[in-house]
Amino acid sequence: MVQIAQSGQISVGHAADISLGGMCAWRLPGDASCASAARSLLGIAMKTVGLDRDTAADAVLAASELATNAFNHALRAGPDVQAGPPELWVWARVTPTPQLVVSVFDTCRSAWPDTAPRDLLDEHGKGLGIVGMLAAAWGTYPTRSWLGRPDLWGKAVWCAFPLPGPWPNARTTAPPVLVARHLTSSLAGRGIAGVSHCHGKGVSLVTVPRPNGQDVNVWVEPGHLTYTSASGARIRRPVVDLYDVTENLVGSIESPGHA
Repeated sequence: MVQIAQSGQISVGHAADISLGGMCAWRLPGDASCASAARSLLGIAMKTVGLDRDTAADAVLAASELATNAFNHALRAGPDVQAGPPELWVWARVTPTPQLVVSVFDTCRSAWPDTAPRDLLDEHGKGLGIVGMLAAAWGTYPTRSWLGRPDLWGKAVWCAFPLPGPWPNARTTAPPVLVARHLTSSLAGRGIAGVSHCHGKGVSLVTVPRPNGQDVNVWVEPGHLTYTSASGARIRRPVVDLYDVTENLVGSIESPGHA
């Protein structure tokens, strides 16, 4: 589902498709109500996909804390910060293990959360301490808006939760030409210029330019995507991880050290 407002896209994706390798992104209010909106949106999405109650509750609480952090440390950061509302993103992946990934994007790169463990009794950073306690992993990286605003550059703070069920299905397949076209359009929509794709028998190639002049070649097969990370490691991911791969590529362009 894509809803359009005068200010552009305010949401993309169907919550029901998360278990099939899809994703959802929502624009959050740029005020103190952003945490409440994040709880409501993710709560409805988790009911739609049928996630177990405990994991869903943890994910909803974490989304609330991430949105609160964005409001306190990004939206209030000062006039030098690029104006733009926060966004809530969610998708599933099977690498490194089956996980639900929940992220909140903001447009502030002058303030970064401390990823060191926090004492929950410490008033500063308590929300991220809660996220660290609930999630299997969390972190932050530079990225761009998902919602039709490639001019909005910022960062995402993300967390991941184990998925106890049989989804997403790592054996999901799709015609390489369709996956390549989707990856190309997704990156172009994020403002990544010069992305191209070509196709052969049973395989497609997406070429993603990096600022350092070293292109990333993503080989797309019926069930997998293969590419080389910024560190030079060869990475092979199932097609169901497409949105996670897209974010990794955007992160590698925004920050050369990002995998």
